[in-house]
Amino acid sequence: MRIEPFTYLRPATWQEAYAALAEHAGRTCILAGGTDLVPRLKQQITRPAYVIDMTDVEKYSYVHSDASGLCIGAGTTLQAIAASEDIKKGAPALVEAASKVASQQIRNVGTVGGNLCQETRCWYYNQSLSWKRAKPPCYKAGGEICHVVNKPSQCYAAFQGDTAPALLALDAQVRIVSTHGVRIIPLELLYSGKSESPLALAPDEMVAEVRIPAPAAGSGASYMKFSHRRAVDFPLAAVAVWLQQDGSNGRIADARLALSGVGSAPLRVPAAEEVLIGREMDGAAIAEAAEAAVKAARPVNNLHHGNPALRRQMVGILSRLAIEEAGKKARG
Repeated sequence: MRIEPFTYLRPATWQEAYAALAEHAGRTCILAGGTDLVPRLKQQITRPAYVIDMTDVEKYSYVHSDASGLCIGAGTTLQAIAASEDIKKGAPALVEAASKVASQQIRNVGTVGGNLCQETRCWYYNQSLSWKRAKPPCYKAGGEICHVVNKPSQCYAAFQGDTAPALLALDAQVRIVSTHGVRIIPLELLYSGKSESPLALAPDEMVAEVRIPAPAAGSGASYMKFSHRRAVDFPLAAVAVWLQQDGSNGRIADARLALSGVGSAPLRVPAAEEVLIGREMDGAAIAEAAEAAVKAARPVNNLHHGNPALRRQMVGILSRLAIEEAGKKARG
């Protein structure tokens, strides 16, 4: 495999990074850890004119904690997140998710910003250029049809991030920056829901920070993942759950449930959350919420070893386990 030539830029400040991104908008890729980008460059899936390396930019990697919650720089490595005492106290479900990403070596360089902004994947699209020349381009690559499901005008590639569902369950926000200023949005709004262009970012914008509110009293969260291998693998299905218990009556006061690996974006499941709120933590409530999560999952035959029926079944199993685990943590 060979990488197509590109111009390598290494800004020293945020201002230089903004300017480079604005000047070459639509023709650039951001390089942080490179664990998602570099394989795509080698396979010539992505062929940018410019690559902006954020290594030298100050205040790109940090963890700040105060009474309002956590602020995590987008360049913070997954291993740093997994080892952070502040995050273990304020968002242990994120530690669970980060520690389950790939291998130790990949976590040492992969970043939370890159994990959130990773491309969608499928067994046809994530192949070398020479392999894909046997057929016309798929819809994600500029063609007219998805070769995986044989349907036109839509891409069915799956989002397979670990940290996104955990952060959705924790009600996280992201700070987005550009030459035009700063905007802070719920993490859910970072995703377009379109597999061919999964991020709802302007060409001159980048994610700079993740913000997580301080945990509410009587709350707990959990992250569960199913993959083909126990390690070094993307989730074929993943579930994150956050619950808050009402101290006066022991019922569930609030809930959030999110999925990954079974659709074009990480997905909140309001139907499952509504089932749980106001209910006691019993088998009937958990089973109904898990069934709502299964109905929200949209897996297709687009991943290696990723049978859609099995992935849908695992969403139900993981949802039940994650709800039970979050409930135990909420009860202290």
